[in-house]
Amino acid sequence: MQRLRLVALLGLLLAFPASHAATAGCHGRTVGAQDSIPAASLANWEPVDEQALLVWTLHDSRAHLVRLDHPIAGLLDAATIFLVTPSTYPKICACGPEELMVPGVGAARIISVEYLSEKRTAELDRGASIPARARVTAT
Repeated sequence: MQRLRLVALLGLLLAFPASHAATAGCHGRTVGAQDSIPAASLANWEPVDEQALLVWTLHDSRAHLVRLDHPIAGLLDAATIFLVTPSTYPKICACGPEELMVPGVGAARIISVEYLSEKRTAELDRGASIPARARVTAT
């Protein structure tokens, strides 16, 4: 019986660093409190800087601000980004296993997804003067 408890405790200790690392950069919020965006509803994206981007869904003028756990060099100039996910129903989700990747440069985990107001979207959208169809990137 003691041996079984020891094995169970060892299993918990081994699992803790992995589960703790998965949420280490997650801005102190629980996963349930975060927004998520189904990949099928994605319409457009635009980088804010090398560690954050705006993501729009179909038929919505408000964007989601997606923050990454570390900067990706080249994100500001990337023509294409990929969502790397183990899920069969891909989505942009904070604190999950998903990553955003710039091909040939690197990838970063998503630490927060925030649905912005129209005012905040306009403040962060430096490409607002460019017609939306010119900014859409099909992947």
